[in-house]
Amino acid sequence: MSVDNYQGEESDIVIASMTRSNDNNDIGFMIAPERLNVLLSRARNGLIMIGNSNTFTRSKKGGALWQKFFAHIQSHVYDGFPVKCEQHPQRKALLSSEVQFEQRCPDGGCAEPWCVP
Repeated sequence: MSVDNYQGEESDIVIASMTRSNDNNDIGFMIAPERLNVLLSRARNGLIMIGNSNTFTRSKKGGALWQKFFAHIQSHVYDGFPVKCEQHPQRKALLSSEVQFEQRCPDGGCAEPWCVP
């Protein structure tokens, strides 16, 4: 579903695939501040954005807006997907590939046999 189709809707958690990633730093309709506003205002409890922030911040049109946005959320930007075990909160990982999910979080738990649901 595109940002435009989501206007007026809400969800507890929103996962946004920021599919724009190109050498021209072309972000298409995401140059409009209204689109960023809709994206940010649809999640009640959590927003997960997956994509290439460089494409957005280096855009000739819209780049300044995205630079401000990413500067504001800097402490919440990761080079992977942060996970932790609910049974062992000290066990944390930053996952960046499908293989890592299978190795570190089999069946949604941690690698310890007693944690697999």
